[in-house]
Amino acid sequence: MTIKIGAIIKKLRIENSITQDTLATAVGVTPQAISRWEAEGGYPDIELLPAIADFFSVSTDELLGYKISERENTLADLKKEMYRLAEFGEIDERIEFVRTAFAKYPSDCEIREQLSVCLSNKYIETNEKVLLDEAESLSLYVIENCKDADIYHDAINMLIWIYAERDQTDKALKILERLTPMKYCRELSMACYGIGDGNGELYDQDVIDKLTDYLGMAIRGLVLDNELPNDPSTWDKKIKMLKTANKIYSLIYGEDMMFYHCRVGTNYRIMATYLIAQGKTEETLTALEKSCEHTIAYDRSYLCDHGKNYTSIFVDRIVYPEPGKDFKELKEHSQSWVMLDRLQQDRYDGIRNNERFIAIEKALKEYAR
Repeated sequence: MTIKIGAIIKKLRIENSITQDTLATAVGVTPQAISRWEAEGGYPDIELLPAIADFFSVSTDELLGYKISERENTLADLKKEMYRLAEFGEIDERIEFVRTAFAKYPSDCEIREQLSVCLSNKYIETNEKVLLDEAESLSLYVIENCKDADIYHDAINMLIWIYAERDQTDKALKILERLTPMKYCRELSMACYGIGDGNGELYDQDVIDKLTDYLGMAIRGLVLDNELPNDPSTWDKKIKMLKTANKIYSLIYGEDMMFYHCRVGTNYRIMATYLIAQGKTEETLTALEKSCEHTIAYDRSYLCDHGKNYTSIFVDRIVYPEPGKDFKELKEHSQSWVMLDRLQQDRYDGIRNNERFIAIEKALKEYAR
């Protein structure tokens, strides 16, 4: 039997986004030694095998080529459950699960970043500063060791939030330097310069699609930003902002919004929270009816429209993408279910017996799952 330990070390190192220097330091050898092993120019000394196996949280059997597929399947199942809990689990349950995963796979950057997210969410509830300290440490490791662009950028954004929360402006600005300015992003470059494949119109529409949603979400973020006081003097202003965001989505996507019905429906639901606080019953019910209409349209579209092109002239080359298999399995509840859940809030008790409110709940229940 040919021992492929060098190839296995390389595979584990790349999967976990670990540099040769990091591994070399951890096991007490030179980076050149790691390079030789991975090039099949030699093998690690036998006394180093436990240290290498411990570093990657695998057994020495796995390091020698046994049960590696079993480990991969176990890790994949663990991450699937991790993201299911991220959508539906209680925060303490999530933290306990991800801590256990982290103990088993300490060099996995994706698990580290999810633990950082969990701890930050817990900090928002408890204001325990030690949680932010740990979240910072986890994210700093990720940005120095992770090669996956999405996880890397999530870690940067987490650090920016942590430093802003601590009023550490200098640190936030320093970490921001790791991000590329918007004008150099992939989508804008493809739209502006093309790549000679005849898809220039598609790339232009892709930019329109993404910028529209970024703008809409930025407006919602402004409405919900803690730095904009949430008192009666701002409610009309916030409602106007949300109406403007919805007009932007309508302008670009037309009536057949498909996925973006979700954005518009959520904006109407947020409007209703300000209207009910002002005692404007009729306007509240109108906003909730519109939210219900768009929420149900989104759920119908989710079931029927994946793989279809949007119909608006601005984005008719853009396809409502098929959700990945894992996402389909994770999406346990429809948007109608989510809205029904929000309607149970105490703020709606005064209109709960109104015929229009009852009709809204009845319509949502048909699509709730």
